[in-house]
Amino acid sequence: MNSMTSISATKISAFLNNIDTYGISTDQVISCANVKPFVLSSPDNRLSGDEAQKIIETAARLTQDDDLGLHQGEHLSKGFSNILGYILMNCSTLEECWTKYCKYEKIIDSTSISNFHIIDKNAVFSNITIDKSLKFNRHFSDFKVVGILAYIRLLSNKNIQLHEVHFTYPKPQDTSEYERIFQSKVYFHQSANALIFDSDLLNTSVIEPNRNLLLMFENNAQETLETLNNNNIYTNKVNEILLKEIQRGSCPSIETVAQKLFLSVRNLQLYLHEENTSYIKLLKKVRNELAQKYLKDRNISIDEITYILGFSETSAFHRAFKSWTGLTPLQFKNGNLNINKKI
Repeated sequence: MNSMTSISATKISAFLNNIDTYGISTDQVISCANVKPFVLSSPDNRLSGDEAQKIIETAARLTQDDDLGLHQGEHLSKGFSNILGYILMNCSTLEECWTKYCKYEKIIDSTSISNFHIIDKNAVFSNITIDKSLKFNRHFSDFKVVGILAYIRLLSNKNIQLHEVHFTYPKPQDTSEYERIFQSKVYFHQSANALIFDSDLLNTSVIEPNRNLLLMFENNAQETLETLNNNNIYTNKVNEILLKEIQRGSCPSIETVAQKLFLSVRNLQLYLHEENTSYIKLLKKVRNELAQKYLKDRNISIDEITYILGFSETSAFHRAFKSWTGLTPLQFKNGNLNINKKI
């Protein structure tokens, strides 16, 4: 049930943009990172989280810039370099931009999940890294968050005032660059990376949008998204959470799962629908797999399995298991015990 996440070559190329101002080259970074030499040669290439992590950390080491992610994120204000950026620049308002961004983000980067919602007249644009290799990479988080702010300012041609900025990692020793860039309160060790600003700003118009171009780019993006959805990124993440929580003796609700992924319930439902599944289907599948696993263990009783899987009573587990397999739990358990005896 491990999910495969990836990031586009254009995103990593954007991170390395203007790296020569530090006196090093992109080729030098790639070579020292010990990844495939032609990994950035085509915009269609995709890198694993581990490859991206090696490149980002190597760049930080070679430049000796403790705030490299912040600085490279600022460079994104110079323009867009991928289909997601072209979609954003042809939206009508910032709200439409971030709706599209959340929908199409994984075309460029499926190592993270973004979401935005309104809380007490504040717009909260959040991002959480789900790839294990990049999850605790400060430079990667900085690049993403500053890059989003750079996009907001570029799209609106306004210096949007933020209320708060959140990061998931511990507070760095020197935060002066954070103060310069964000000009707002910055909090560390938070549950998600986030930009928080007045929700009225979502109505801000994007400069010179083109609806015809938006339609064209979206058609292209939708085709790409359908291909990527074959990787079932959200399905795999939900499966991981369900498996972990149920094995701990807790059967999480969809609200709990969405919260762990920093998504609204509605967005999680939409993402799963795009992957041709649902929370209920995934819950049934995980419960079925665990039930069969536990029933093969002669040391676990059916009553105990009922409790572990989160059923209110044994009869409910019996009905569910028979609907999954055509057998009662006892028939399945006895059948496996007989097989083991013969072996």
